[in-house]
Parts: sequence; C-alpha cells; structure tokens
Amino acid sequence: MVRTRTRDTVTPLPLPRRRRSPMFLLVVVFIGAGVLAGQYAYTELDQRSPVLMVARDVPIGQVLSADDLASVQISADPQIATVPAGRLPETIGRVAAADLTAGALLAETQTTDAMTPGPGQQLVPLALKPGQLPARGLRAGDRVLVAAELTDPGQETRAVTKDLPAVVDRVGEADPDGVRVVDLLVGPGTGGFIAREAMGGHIALILTSRRDAA
Repeated sequence: MVRTRTRDTVTPLPLPRRRRSPMFLLVVVFIGAGVLAGQYAYTELDQRSPVLMVARDVPIGQVLSADDLASVQISADPQIATVPAGRLPETIGRVAAADLTAGALLAETQTTDAMTPGPGQQLVPLALKPGQLPARGLRAGDRVLVAAELTDPGQETRAVTKDLPAVVDRVGEADPDGVRVVDLLVGPGTGGFIAREAMGGHIALILTSRRDAA
C-alpha cells in the first residue's frame, strides 16, 4: 500500500506597506507649484496690450512724426502710464514735452499740444545750486514761485522781495558741482529781471503744485 504525502499549504504573509518618503512628497509639491506658475505666466502673457514706444531719441520741443514711435505688446502694471497704440494718429504732430529716449514707453505727460514758449510767455534758463531748489526735485509742468531778492548795484541789498509765478518747462542734469539748469516759463516782462537776479545768486524756487508723474 502506497502512502501519499500531502504538502502543507503555506499561506504567504502580507508584506508591510511602504510609506512614501517626505522627499517624494516634496517633489510632488514642487512640480505642482511649477505647473501653477506656468499657467499664471501664460495668462499674464495672454493679457498683453499694444502701447506706444519711442523708436528713436527725440529732443524736447520737437514735433513727433510716425518714424519717432512704434507699437509694442506689453503686459504692464496698470499704474504705469502708457499711451495705447490705437492713439498713434492723434499722437503724431504733438510736441515732445521732455527729452524722449529710444526704447522707452511713451507717457501722456511727455507730449504737449503746443511749442514753448507760447504767446505771452518767456523762457528763462536758470543755473541753480542745490540750496535753491526743493530737495525732492522738480519736473516739467510743476508750478513754482520764483523768490527774488531785489538788489541795486553799488548799494546794500534792499530788504525787498518779490515772488513771481512760473511753470517748469525742463530740468537739466546736475553737473559735478550739483548745479542744475532749470528752464522756466514766465509772463511777459519778467524774464529779464529773473535772469539778472539769478546771475547774482538771489533766486530760489518754491514748489506750489506738482504735475502728476509720468
């Protein structure tokens, strides 16, 4: 008689579940952040709008032509002053109210309808030291009072002052000594007086109202 021997059935034990390492989770987070950043960048680029850019250097006082401007697509902060490209036809023929640099975005305040000085105006250049200007500086369009101290050649300075209203037309770069040339638009008959007093150092500019920044 043959005996058969049966093998015992062995039930395999379940393997322990492997835990995901913190490094793996960190990689997943970085990948997700990268995807979100890419989507945000694509959305921002997709919201670009055409604006006017200065195509070549234009000095102050020059009439703008079509060759001076170009259209570019940008995605800029709404607080940045720009001119929509659709306004190119009405911008051509305006006058540069400041020196325009090639490659810079054009701002509305950088152009004007008229040349300066206009009728009934005089343009007076003043070479002023830092102590004769506001510390915050000046820019084209600012309204100032020209504080002048009356002098009489050969006599002591008289204790008489005169404040004359003026508008800043242009502010030059400071030289190594800090002297800066400021062009002022003044009323008729006052330019000569202001220029003579400035040569004697008896001039200071008082800021009364500021033009909005470009």
